[in-house]
Amino acid sequence: MTVKSGRNRSRSNSFKVHWQGELKDYVTALAWSPTGDCLAVSSSSGEVVLWTDTGLVSLLPDKSDYAIDCLGFSADGTYLAAAGQQGEVFVWSILALDRSPTVLQNPHCWIDRLVWHPMQPWLAFGAGNQIQVWDAIGAQCLTHLEFQASSVLGLAWHPEGTLLAASGHTGVKVWQSNDWQAEPEFVEVPGASMAVAWSADGRYLASGNLDRTLTVVSWGNPPPWLMQGFPGKVRQVIWAAPVANQPSLVAAACLEGVTVWQRQGQGWENRVLEKHGGTVVAIAFHPTTRLLASASQDGQLCLWQNAKSLQQTVKGVASGFSALAWHPQGTYLAAGGDQGEILIWKPSNRGQGFQ
Repeated sequence: MTVKSGRNRSRSNSFKVHWQGELKDYVTALAWSPTGDCLAVSSSSGEVVLWTDTGLVSLLPDKSDYAIDCLGFSADGTYLAAAGQQGEVFVWSILALDRSPTVLQNPHCWIDRLVWHPMQPWLAFGAGNQIQVWDAIGAQCLTHLEFQASSVLGLAWHPEGTLLAASGHTGVKVWQSNDWQAEPEFVEVPGASMAVAWSADGRYLASGNLDRTLTVVSWGNPPPWLMQGFPGKVRQVIWAAPVANQPSLVAAACLEGVTVWQRQGQGWENRVLEKHGGTVVAIAFHPTTRLLASASQDGQLCLWQNAKSLQQTVKGVASGFSALAWHPQGTYLAAGGDQGEILIWKPSNRGQGFQ
């Protein structure tokens, strides 16, 4: 890995680079700890590193023969999990990084989805067409859930931890965490659900679909809304943080554009954000405002004020971006690149900053 630090500036004064470094290959995932004191980064060559203000710590070295595709910190920041192409799930204790991680073996499974329970040290991950829920403290599997119709393409815990949603071919299954044996609720979608996300208040469940649609369910009040007209499959779906006296807001990435849907009356109104010349690979809302970041394969990172108007465009990678992650307090914005670049920006005192 290569480390660079300094104060290189983009053309806009609103951004300045706080830190930059480089891994061996394509950055596959980024995850901030809940306190925001460290950032985990993984690559397609199997690396996992931790960034802090003192530099990088390597947790998994470059192996070059398989990728690590997903990362996540437990809700209390005690554990970090990573998984990927070989079917191995690595779990580190943050307080004992000098020790070897726990490794959960899942032969012949490519694991690219994992999520921690919002309150408990429970890790859910998709292994083929099965979801496993693992208790980090008890070091035991709590349950195996069968999706059956396909591999698991998306996973999301309800903000209260009472429900676990998994998506794949034909739709989304939702299990109750207090009764894993109960029959899951099913939200049918045309084709397959590529991504699934709960709104932060838990009122809505959104599904980005292979057949160029977005499905939104008001939980407990069927039937769902079906948003159509996307030019391709909807790969990513995210919700904005709740803002007082403001309607719910959900964003979906598809090809070169980002479509934002806003709750209005009995339905939803949309607007399309267009600037990118390549496929949008990552979208992320600021944790406390409606500032939306989008990054694409054209090497541009865009900031959209109130998810409406373009505030600024930033470049910083040789070819394209691959991942985005806001600091949990919105203090920094981190991004990864196709050639292993890691960039961490912070607001400049001379500019508007992250608003």
